[in-house]
Amino acid sequence: MTASESVELLKARRDFYRERERRFSAEAGVLGARSRLISNFRGLSFAVLVVAAIWSFVDKSFVPGGALALAAGLAFAVLVVIHGRVLAEEDDKRRWARVNHDSELRVTGQWTKLPDDGARFASEEHAYAGDLDVFGKNSLFQRINVAHTRYGHERLAGYLRRPASAAVVRQRQAAVRALAGAVELRQELESLSLAVVERPSDEPNKKQEGLNEPPDPEPLLRWAESEPELLGDPVTRWGAPVLPVLVVVGIVLNVQLGLPSLLWLVPFLGNFLILARARKVTDRVFNAVSVTEGAFLRYGAMLELVEKADVKAELVQSIQERLLSGEQRPSAGMQEFRRKVGWFDLRHSGLVHPFAALFLLWDVNCVLALERWQRRTGRGARGWFEALGEFEALSSLSGLVDDEPGCSFPEIEESATVFEATQLGHVLIPGDRRVTNDVTLPRAGTALLVTGSNMSGKSTFLRAMGLSAVLAYAGAPVIASRLRLSLCAVCTSIRISDSLGSGVSHFYAELNKLKAVVEATRGKHPVFFLLDEILHGTNSLERQIGARWVLAELLQHAAIGVVTTHDMELCRLDEELMTRVEQAHFRESVTNDEMTFDYKLRPGPVTAGNALRLMRLLGLDVPLQESAGSIQEPTQSEASQPPR
Repeated sequence: MTASESVELLKARRDFYRERERRFSAEAGVLGARSRLISNFRGLSFAVLVVAAIWSFVDKSFVPGGALALAAGLAFAVLVVIHGRVLAEEDDKRRWARVNHDSELRVTGQWTKLPDDGARFASEEHAYAGDLDVFGKNSLFQRINVAHTRYGHERLAGYLRRPASAAVVRQRQAAVRALAGAVELRQELESLSLAVVERPSDEPNKKQEGLNEPPDPEPLLRWAESEPELLGDPVTRWGAPVLPVLVVVGIVLNVQLGLPSLLWLVPFLGNFLILARARKVTDRVFNAVSVTEGAFLRYGAMLELVEKADVKAELVQSIQERLLSGEQRPSAGMQEFRRKVGWFDLRHSGLVHPFAALFLLWDVNCVLALERWQRRTGRGARGWFEALGEFEALSSLSGLVDDEPGCSFPEIEESATVFEATQLGHVLIPGDRRVTNDVTLPRAGTALLVTGSNMSGKSTFLRAMGLSAVLAYAGAPVIASRLRLSLCAVCTSIRISDSLGSGVSHFYAELNKLKAVVEATRGKHPVFFLLDEILHGTNSLERQIGARWVLAELLQHAAIGVVTTHDMELCRLDEELMTRVEQAHFRESVTNDEMTFDYKLRPGPVTAGNALRLMRLLGLDVPLQESAGSIQEPTQSEASQPPR
């Protein structure tokens, strides 16, 4: 695919998302206007209700004031129901508009505006995540993530941090291919997941600019996985449903037939005993349920969507089988849980609840009903969320298929150690500015030594290779017309950070990274190394000796990878290394003191640097060649100037 064709396809994709955002926003606007109209009529019907009720009370006649009040009350109730549905539909349309707005940001290279960059998953100890911008601002996570639940975030982060086996990679690739064609399904899933993190605004027609932290159902899941307590107590299990009936029957017989009060007082005392016996448990369950109920229930619509998704892929069908393996569908389990939790709402009624708790053992019976749900359904709930998170992660990967015209699915080679790419590009550079290159590491124990001047593209090239490997091992497509690679342990030393607080110098930090790369060669998988400006923190002679040793050590242990340097002396390798190392370079062009870069990889070592030219372009009048004379003495006028 040519660059111009790629740009045209990106524009078409941008227009597709833009038109959908415009359509859903317009529909939300219409619903907003309808909502305001219904709100006005609702207010009017309530006012009529109040006036008619007062009229009926003053007139002491049901007709016409009472009849009018009854009609107004009925109209008010109907309008409340209709208004709720319109508001819910308006929120739904606004979420769909947001989904397409965010998709447009990804296509147009503005994904840094998206709110979640996954920085919480970053770790300095990880073998490659920090160097390759996997998490954080302008990261791979921020570029591809369409998940909004905690489980979706964690599963996608796991995909990017831990390479999968070849079989799992192929399973994921098939699922990603299938989901790529299901745009409506993926956008509906994202819209529903936005509902999980967006809370209703006091101003329904105002668009929310940010997202809340994804709600955490973990406290409720821990309760759901624990052993029921009240059901294990026979006195409570049998007494709670029976004693309230005896109390009510006893009161009726006492009042209506004049039978002794002991008929209800004795079971009433039994109520007190059961309340005291179960109080700690009921309070603990109520607190667990009331705090996380909303977080738990908001996942129901997403689970129902995944249950019914018609996607012909083995991994997706496996996710659905996990969801449907219990006694009931997760969505049905959510509905049952909602009904049982709804009974607990009586605790918020200060007048009614004390009597219901004493006479009917309301709280105890609510907990018993929840514990029956817990025993039958609750223990599988964590699996629901994990399956949902995996579906969200796969949906995130599939977005690249639609939005990157030059992408392809890599071939995982199991019989050899290799990295071969054609038209390989950097996934975090927008398609209209991306430059692609071909690269080949044909067998174990081979490397590419890349030289080039400052800003010529060496580090970007390393990250393009590294991120392609990360995506490939996650099961995602890559920015290349073809990529064939083996399963390797990706190890990098690109971005070095010193630490004044812990007393770690820049050079010592780099040595620790290089040590980790070398030690990784003793692991299960061959190492795929990416080393940028190796040992640039020491003098030229020691750098050459140390860098050659590191390179030889890695290749001796069957690793493959790339080393970059601006030290042209490092290109002079011994004969043994020369048979294993291919050299290539990036270069710049200078026209009329203006420097430009084409970021194309060329064979052979670079012939010159550009540091002095860059200094001159910045206004530093450094000579391009060292002068033969000694340093001149300052003039009298210069010597008399105060130091600056």
